[in-house]
Amino acid sequence: MTRQIIQNIKQENVIELMCEVLELSESSEKKVTRAVEKLGIQAFFTSIDALDVEEVEKDRIKALKEVIEAKAKSLEALEGGQ
Repeated sequence: MTRQIIQNIKQENVIELMCEVLELSESSEKKVTRAVEKLGIQAFFTSIDALDVEEVEKDRIKALKEVIEAKAKSLEALEGGQ
């Protein structure tokens, strides 16, 4: 149970930081938070277009997704080269 509480706190902190970095409006932040909690982070990033937020905010979320994917590929290449 303690492990689950810690995991939930970590997820909440990541969501909060993500919303802050993306400079989302308060209403969009709530929508994104609900979506991530309901879908999980991977499914959230595959359903960006379905979000009821401003287009500029969707574009920021998509840009973050691209950064995360690029970093993941970079890490995979490093791990594969060792």
